Amino acid sequence: MCGLDKYVVDLATGECSCRKWQMNGIPCPHAISCITFNGLDLKSYVDDCYKKKAYLKCYREVIHPVNDPELWKRTQYDDVIPPPYRRPSHRPVKKRKRGPADEDNRSQTHLSRRGQVQRCSNCGGVGHKKSGCTKPTKRVCDMLF
Repeated sequence: MCGLDKYVVDLATGECSCRKWQMNGIPCPHAISCITFNGLDLKSYVDDCYKKKAYLKCYREVIHPVNDPELWKRTQYDDVIPPPYRRPSHRPVKKRKRGPADEDNRSQTHLSRRGQVQRCSNCGGVGHKKSGCTKPTKRVCDMLF
């Protein structure tokens, strides 16, 4: 066992607490530093699947080529084809749909008008907008003089 600042390396079992050595079979940097610190051979700690003997064993057999698709046997079944593409009739969604937990995480750049009093820009009254105002609209000329 060899302990570094953050990681524990066990050279006997081939394990490191970062788990990279167990995942791919090649010693991680923490294990390499422990192996070289103890003066051991680095090649003996690499997994056997990365060695030349395993490569030669894998490719020892002859790989026979496959016939051309025109020479394949025909079956009684129809060819498998992908489903037809149907273009959606609506506009594509730009933003993701918010869940109930996302309500308080709204955009930080947009200021909400929730809870504010609605005020008319025509008459200055409270409770309606300019489009619903019953008073005649002010003209720009009347406001200047």
